Amino acid sequence: MQDKEQSTPSVIVQRDKDELAKGYPKWFRFLETIGLILFFILVAIIAIRISIVANELWYFILPSLILGWIFSDFIGGLVHWAGDTWGSVDMPILGPALIRPFREHHVDPYAITRHDFIETNAACALAGVPILFSCLFLKMGKEFPISSFIAFFVFFLTIFVLFTNQIHKWAHTKKKNKILIFLQNAHIILNPEHHQIHHTPPFNKYYCITTGWLNSFLNSIGFFPKFEKLIMKYTHALPRRDDIGVSAAEKEIK
Repeated sequence: MQDKEQSTPSVIVQRDKDELAKGYPKWFRFLETIGLILFFILVAIIAIRISIVANELWYFILPSLILGWIFSDFIGGLVHWAGDTWGSVDMPILGPALIRPFREHHVDPYAITRHDFIETNAACALAGVPILFSCLFLKMGKEFPISSFIAFFVFFLTIFVLFTNQIHKWAHTKKKNKILIFLQNAHIILNPEHHQIHHTPPFNKYYCITTGWLNSFLNSIGFFPKFEKLIMKYTHALPRRDDIGVSAAEKEIK
């Protein structure tokens, strides 16, 4: 591990970035690739089912799309918080596969810009597969308004969640086209300056990385700190100990 002096909270201890970069397991990439293929197959099937009932349920499209966009910011933030805050890269299976990218990103924020499409997005696709699969059992049609709306909502939500990390990647990309710059400046997708707040040590706020719309609200009500205190109460786990080191993590919660 390597030590880095930071103004907040004191001395932050992080993993070695080269070691983290080399820790991407080949078996997990294979699993991600399979997940990505299954994801797009399921998306195609559900899209066909939605298109069949779209004429009679057209009024569900815009509300479910907007809600999916908003909730994707929350879901992405929740997963981001969990990955940043708990666990260790030394954990079997989950450590190298799922926790490692979060540790790497705080040590080397630009590493994500060097990841290909699979490494960037396929883990989100893999997580979305069981959710999309469950949608296959939802009945759609005018006579099934509730299950139809749920199917519309989950369809858009999973697609937006898939691209959460791609949007996150764009927030760190130095060279980008005018369309991306416009979308970021308009805060339609994650704005780089807004996201920089998260990259200020000890990396404990502004976790939402799709649009970032919910960050100010969640921060104002202390959503994640309260959640952490609840988990600490029953597990005695120390948040961010593997990300910033035990000393800094202990100082942060005092």
